[in-house]
Amino acid sequence: MSLRILFATHAPADTRTAVYRSVAQQARHLQSEGHEVDLVTRNDLASPVWARLDPIVLPILLAVRDLSRYDVVVFHSYLGWAFHLLRRWLDPRKRVATLTWFHGLEPLYHRAVSEEYRRANRTISHRFRLLHHVLLPRLLKQSCRRSDAVLCFNSLEADYLVTHGWAKSDRVHRVSNGVEMDCFLSRRHRSVGRRLLFIGQWLPAKGTRYLVDAFTALAALSDFELACVGTGATVEAVQQEFPATVRSRVTVLPRVDREELYEQLQLADVFVFPTLSEGFSCALLEAMAAELPVVTTPVGAAVDILDGGQNGVLVPCADVTALAAAVARMGGDAHTRAALGLSARQTALRFTLRASCVDFASRIYDVVSRRDVSRPDVRAHPDAA
Repeated sequence: MSLRILFATHAPADTRTAVYRSVAQQARHLQSEGHEVDLVTRNDLASPVWARLDPIVLPILLAVRDLSRYDVVVFHSYLGWAFHLLRRWLDPRKRVATLTWFHGLEPLYHRAVSEEYRRANRTISHRFRLLHHVLLPRLLKQSCRRSDAVLCFNSLEADYLVTHGWAKSDRVHRVSNGVEMDCFLSRRHRSVGRRLLFIGQWLPAKGTRYLVDAFTALAALSDFELACVGTGATVEAVQQEFPATVRSRVTVLPRVDREELYEQLQLADVFVFPTLSEGFSCALLEAMAAELPVVTTPVGAAVDILDGGQNGVLVPCADVTALAAAVARMGGDAHTRAALGLSARQTALRFTLRASCVDFASRIYDVVSRRDVSRPDVRAHPDAA
């Protein structure tokens, strides 16, 4: 039976951003399965002037859109709290199956940001603390408890959801991002690897401070160069964080399309990703598919998919010395880079876009199937057995 499905995300409708691209890919797959699928983004809900109040404003604006006409609604993170809170009036027959999908669990992200601010002797505003440390976790918790299923990207998030009472274990499901086959690039590893690649927004939670310090130390030892791709921040803003003596070796590409991304993956020798908080990093997965050796931190899905020393190197968060040492060793050892890159590629093959979409669709069919016992008007997809 064909389902009417809504994906609602607070990400902007920008194909160059990982969250929107991930949601859109899942929506297209379900459309190809014969379902009627709509996608609502932040652009459809409010103007940018409301950005700081998004967790409060967007869910309310979404809830008044008559969501009861859908069979399934997939809420991105906090977008479902208003609908679940007001469901008695908005969906009195409880006909809608709801899933809450986290692209990185907010309390874990904000904990990492707070720790980084403390290390940097910076202060978080009272407004931010009130919204993100006090109010938002409570709204998220009640929304998850009223969802038919909660989807997350890694074991750390799944453990948090269960141990903090956000959802029972049988309603928490781990899903993954998927990587396009175009990312699986052929590679010849140079005898000396000097071009480092970082892909991600230029934010404290991505460990950018430690990337700057580690690269500065590496540049003093040898002719390393660094490409910072998809930063969102301008070239000038990023380069200003590096000492003047090394800026000429830092290339900054604030926004790239897919072809430009593939080019940067092909040019690189080592992928460096000192992030402090993640869900399931598309950048990490793309680098692994491109047979790049990776140096990253034990956060997010890296804990689940990387076996340190076999298909990647894990270093402690916020540790410049360990980060620089790992990159330096890898740069001078072509054999290790080749071995790690090949193993990383084999791991990435488990997370193709096709596999990710099929798995995600199965989660929706399972939720609908379980509700079918009490809801004879909505039946599971015939492939959901």
